[in-house]
Amino acid sequence: MPPLRRKDAEALVRYRGVRSAHTYQASWYNNATFVFPLLAVIVAGIVWLATGSTEAGGAAIFFLVVTGAMLPVVFITWQRQTTAIVVHEAGVTALHSGLEQETIEWDELRSVRRVETMGNVRWYLDGAGEDHIVIEGEIAEREELLEAARAEIERRGG
Repeated sequence: MPPLRRKDAEALVRYRGVRSAHTYQASWYNNATFVFPLLAVIVAGIVWLATGSTEAGGAAIFFLVVTGAMLPVVFITWQRQTTAIVVHEAGVTALHSGLEQETIEWDELRSVRRVETMGNVRWYLDGAGEDHIVIEGEIAEREELLEAARAEIERRGG
């Protein structure tokens, strides 16, 4: 299992009977809205330097502006991204850098469902009411996490 980020690892002491902890294996800079324009800046910049092309220079500057404009968007969405999911005695908890985002206790867990949107697969642990935890494809050992949730639902006769 990949190691947890430091703050997520430190947060584990808050939960009794930790069964497993699953880290989010990507980082904020893996976001395509940031990476693609940044790569375009690099490529256009190299072409500009190598050829002196005004068009390549303009493209490099344009993509640099786009990259800069996307930084706040990427950081805002990163703040809502789950960085670890902890399976413990009382239930399942989603963390972001050690801060609790959502906890679904075992007796509130209703279902595990798979949702595919334009080729992107996510799983949802649905709790009572509107409560849910999203499990992204980049969560380490995701199948073990999902199986633990399904087993708990089955154990309770759900």
